[in-house]
Order: sequence, then C-alpha cells, then structure tokens
Amino acid sequence: MGHYYKIRGKDLYTEILGEDSAPVLLFIHGGPGGIGVADFMQYQGSRLSKSFKVIAPDQRGVWRSEAISNEEDITLEDIIEDFEELRKKLHINKWSLLSHSFGGYLAVLYANLYPDSIEYMIYECPSFNFALSERSLLSAAAKELIKLGNPLLAENYLKASREITDYKEINRLLMKASNEIGTNCNNYMWFGEDKQIINKIAITTNDGKNLWNKSMNTRIKLLKDWRVYKDVFAELSNVNKPSLLIRGKYDPITCEVQTAEFLKRVVDKEMITFDFSSHWVRIEEPDKYCEAITSYIYKKIKQVGLTV
Repeated sequence: MGHYYKIRGKDLYTEILGEDSAPVLLFIHGGPGGIGVADFMQYQGSRLSKSFKVIAPDQRGVWRSEAISNEEDITLEDIIEDFEELRKKLHINKWSLLSHSFGGYLAVLYANLYPDSIEYMIYECPSFNFALSERSLLSAAAKELIKLGNPLLAENYLKASREITDYKEINRLLMKASNEIGTNCNNYMWFGEDKQIINKIAITTNDGKNLWNKSMNTRIKLLKDWRVYKDVFAELSNVNKPSLLIRGKYDPITCEVQTAEFLKRVVDKEMITFDFSSHWVRIEEPDKYCEAITSYIYKKIKQVGLTV
C-alpha cells in the first residue's frame, strides 16, 4: 500500500518499500501519464526492496496522484521540483535515479538541477528526445504493417521516417499509423507473447478508466509545449554521475542515435542489452533486471569505499 504526501500543493501517491538503512532508489516512471508506478511495483517492488529502499511516486496528475484540473498548467519543472521536495520530506540525503522511457528525460533534467541530491543514474529504455523516439517508432509501426499484410502503406511510412524532418509531422504520421494498426499497435513495444500487460493492469485496477483519463489529461497538458521533442544531449554531458543504460534489444524508443549519444557523452558509463526484451525490460526479464541494478550499484558503492 502507498501513502499520500502533500508535495507543493498536490497529493502525490508514493509507494515505499525496503529498509531505511539500504541505498535509496527513486523510480521515475515514463509516459507522460500511463499507469504511474503500478507495473514497476508489481514486477520489481518485492525484488529490488530486498537490497534497496525503493521510493516510487505516481507523478503529479498521474494515476493515483491528485488530478490536474482543467484550469491548471503543469510543466516538466513541476515534476522535478516534486521529486526534490519529496526527497526532503522523506529526510533522504541522496538517492539514485532509476528511470524509464520519458522518465529518462526527466532524470537528466533533475540531475542537472540538483546534482548534490543524486548518487547514481540508471536508465531503462530512456528517451532523451521524443522526436528521435517517434521517428524510430514510426519505422517500427511500418514494419508491423508489413506483418499485417499492408506493405504499400508501410513503405510510405518508412519513406517518411527517413525523409521528413519536421518532428510535428512525424508525430502526426505516427498517430495515423497507430490508428491503422489498431489493436496491434502495442506489438512492437513487447518481445514476448503477451503484449497487453500494461492494459491488463489498467483495466483490473479499481476505477481504472477514470484513473487512465486523469493520466491522459496530464499527458496532453505536458506535451502542449513540445519541449520533450528537443534533445537533452547537452544536459546529459553535464550529468557527472556513474550511469548505467539498460536496453531492450528490440526496444524502438532508445534508438541507435540516442544510444550513441549516451556512450559519447557520459564519462563513467556502462550499458547492458537484454536479449529477450523490448521497451519493458523490468517486466519481460524481471530477475535479470533486478540483478543488473543490484550488482551495478553495490559494485559502485564498493569502489567508492576502496578509494576513500
């Protein structure tokens, strides 16, 4: 069970597991919106809390946290300031950031604003630029259309993904392609047979429909200014923290360009590719995911101890 904390005027639903004496992990979920931290806690809460104190908040306006009203605005900075205020409220000196997808974008910005609050950075299938991620997604959608027997339409989308430079037009085409794929639009986000894990969690949650609508409202508000379509590569260079990149081999979000930028810009870095995952590594290879994070952080802690 989670608790509500009043953070900068909003009730943030936050789940906390693990011992107070353990290293602290803040999980920053993706989206924007979605089902918050529900899937993460279901698949990783009991695993990671054996070695860490896990802090997992639904972001402002998302899922179980207090809604953003139609009259209110929300910015990326609001979410980041919420994290920092939550850290202070919980009397945590430093924590490591474990982020997924859009959460990776937030984690980079957070680390730039509050470097002294952060120990280590772990990115699971991050997007450092929605424009690049959606271009890659459009290509993945085209390949799905080929599988569904529509190669001519697929070729149009593949051509667009190569030639169109306007990220807003790519976004429009991706939405169009997703509608044409229909119920199969999640296929390229998963490696395994079950492509509906997130949807199943959503529909089996009490009041899931209203919670989903709340999250969607927040997503729409956040994406209005299109800022996440501008990369944070320069900011990534400023993150002077040991960093681990977790990639799903078949993930279309963290495309090759973004992976290359991470490897070029981060000094103290490691990367692990999970061969049987797409975008949701923590769900598709949960034990290996937990072991990778645990081994990485405790190795880094030991290295620091040896140099003191």
